[in-house]
Amino acid sequence: MSFFVLTTHYLRIPKSYLIHCSPVLDELIRKASNLPDDAPNNTSLPVVQLPESGAVLHSLLTFIFPSIPLVPSTTEKAMELLSVAQKYQMVPVLAYIRYHIAKQNPPPIQQDDELHSYSLAQKYGLHQEALQAAQTILMKYPMNIGDLEDKLDVIPGASLYELWNYYGKVRNILAEDLAEFRMSCAGGSLRGLRCDELSSSQIPSWIDEYIASIEEEPNLFNLIEFNTALASHMWYRAENTGCRCISIPSQTMRNFWERLTSVVHGSFKKVSTVEIYALLTRLKPLQAESALSLVQEREEPQDRANLITSLPEPLHVPDASLIIRSSDLVDFRVHKPVLAMSSPFFTDLLSLPQPPKSGSVDGLPVVHLPEDAELLNSLVSMLYPVHPVIPDSYDKVLHLLAACQKYEMVQIQSFIRAEVNREGFPAPVGAEVFRAYAIASSKGLIPEMEKAARLTLDYPMTFESLGEGLRFFEGSALHDLARFRKRYKDNLATSLKSFLQVNDSGPSDIWIGCPDVMPRNSSGTNPPPALPTWLRQLLSRGNNWFTQFLSLENSTFACTFTTPSNIREKYLTALKTHPDCNFCLWAHTTMGPTFCADLENRLTQAQDEVHAVLL
Repeated sequence: MSFFVLTTHYLRIPKSYLIHCSPVLDELIRKASNLPDDAPNNTSLPVVQLPESGAVLHSLLTFIFPSIPLVPSTTEKAMELLSVAQKYQMVPVLAYIRYHIAKQNPPPIQQDDELHSYSLAQKYGLHQEALQAAQTILMKYPMNIGDLEDKLDVIPGASLYELWNYYGKVRNILAEDLAEFRMSCAGGSLRGLRCDELSSSQIPSWIDEYIASIEEEPNLFNLIEFNTALASHMWYRAENTGCRCISIPSQTMRNFWERLTSVVHGSFKKVSTVEIYALLTRLKPLQAESALSLVQEREEPQDRANLITSLPEPLHVPDASLIIRSSDLVDFRVHKPVLAMSSPFFTDLLSLPQPPKSGSVDGLPVVHLPEDAELLNSLVSMLYPVHPVIPDSYDKVLHLLAACQKYEMVQIQSFIRAEVNREGFPAPVGAEVFRAYAIASSKGLIPEMEKAARLTLDYPMTFESLGEGLRFFEGSALHDLARFRKRYKDNLATSLKSFLQVNDSGPSDIWIGCPDVMPRNSSGTNPPPALPTWLRQLLSRGNNWFTQFLSLENSTFACTFTTPSNIREKYLTALKTHPDCNFCLWAHTTMGPTFCADLENRLTQAQDEVHAVLL
């Protein structure tokens, strides 16, 4: 029997097994067998170089040869093994591995680790595992930032964005299927039940409302939530109205639940595998590589002219002494002293002997840089006393700042930041601030992170508001931003406490005297002094975050916050709801500007005390 050797770890195995289970390895083996005698690494046996580790290949081979399968002990190792089998197109082996993973007790892919499993499945391009994990997540977790907060650091933003898209598809299909299910219930066994409150479908309203809740949050589909809905209905209705829902026959409810289960599970299946694959492949997961790509290096582009980017008004530098070449092969002529003066990085780089492969153009040495031509065009324009080439978006400004940080161009970086502050360069607009925070975080731009984090407080932090900006969040950036939001909320509550208090020296005492909050009681005495209703609401319930102080966790993320930049606008809007009070108008005219300035200063202090980056 013929053998061949796998490297980098030498595994001597009969090739017939691999040829029959993998067309990719079959092609690799054929190529290795046809190498000339003087080829590198020539041995008495054919050698195929594979990039996987020896441990992964050893585990894979146990599923190919008649031996005891070696099932990985962790989720990541299991996903990696599946991805290797998929990469080499080992269809029967892939199914065999999945069978043994599911059979293992406990399985390496744990029930309580779905988000991590989903993330790994996307990383390795395992569509079946990603789909299974996504379905489990939607049936277990509410899809909102608040409920997922402690798990946001285990899943990349790009994966979370695809999960959110999948969630939207499922909800749309659920809405259609459950609407039809309601109509079928109206003509079925639930019609005519003795409930004191029926929906338009002529079924008990509490059942109708429960079905509607599943459309919004599929995780509510379970018997505990269903029985809770029934108990709540009985608590409010049965005692006074004689509602007989408590007496619904158990078989009737069992039949209803079985039909509802069938509809919900059917809705998940309708989100076709093809559609999910299309969502997942936008992340460019690991794909099966052809044998040719495994043994041959990519050819370098032969025609540079096709790759050169057209640049607006390229800078003409006479007597240049150096060429810097962009990643898309555009050359920029600069002076070595100018580049060295602006950057210690280039000072050190240019002092070293240049490798021969760097080449030269017109006798000038060439330095290859990873930045593209558009970015380098802006950067080079700032090295000389000419009008700078301004990026056309804040995203590009951030990448420009990151390049300055990388090359230690401190003065240019400071110039760009000053131009952004005085609106000479683009700044983030609207909910774009979330994407700005994500990019700044990935580039390590601390000042931009802090600025963007504060700007996000003017917007809800929900999946809807984040939108495609989710794609840009890496590592724990989304989790860190959520924690920053909670810290600001806590600090804001403490900061505004003094404005809500009424005493002889408090900042809000100028408003005491509003007739609307000073009615006389029966004894003719005045009640304790109080703030006008419009002001109290402005400083408490008028801000959505007030409910968070009492109970609702998700309001931290579904609301906007009072900040120094918006407090005056909110103040004037609140005052306009109270137009007929001469006292409040007098207080506003005489002392309102000072009050607003004090409020702004306190909010600024509260904001400055909270940082997005914890040092």
